[in-house]
Amino acid sequence: MGVARDSKPGTIVAMSDSFAENCLHLEGLHGVPGAGFWCFACDEWLDMEGVKQWVRTAEEARDKSYPLVEGDGFGALALGERQREVYRRRKIMYELQNVSRIPIKPEMILIVRNDSEGSYRCRIFYKEPRPASGIERLDIGVEQEDIAGFRSHRDPIVRLVAEKVDEFHTLRSKLSDMGEHAPARRVFYSNDL
Repeated sequence: MGVARDSKPGTIVAMSDSFAENCLHLEGLHGVPGAGFWCFACDEWLDMEGVKQWVRTAEEARDKSYPLVEGDGFGALALGERQREVYRRRKIMYELQNVSRIPIKPEMILIVRNDSEGSYRCRIFYKEPRPASGIERLDIGVEQEDIAGFRSHRDPIVRLVAEKVDEFHTLRSKLSDMGEHAPARRVFYSNDL
């Protein structure tokens, strides 16, 4: 089982492994210092050579579509679409080549309990300029094993967010056990991180 993003940018949710095999990394890749580059959608990890191969794959697909241009006009559309994909992948590769190898600490983390989905919705805010590949949203299930799974993630920002979710979850549990009102949201500022 991997992870995937839902309809909101930067949000990570569970998904099947069959999706990971066909992933185009449409949401880009996230640079994780010391670990490589991570796809939000399929949980695949690549090194820089893997990213370059991903770009070469798009270039080869584009090159194969050149003979189709002579046809009925759809070939030119296919070529244009494949060229746009090459540009998109190259842009991602160039951004990753310039990503700082030092993790950028968030300025603030907002955690909101979503009872209808049984998860904690986390929103991560960075000081400007925001890192190009920084995670903005993360959904973590309310079960302790869900939280523990994210606490051992390769990405230090995901681990940090999971640690704060665990802290908030523990506080909510204590208040509920004492019969008091448990808050539905919590904000952690940079001095809390």
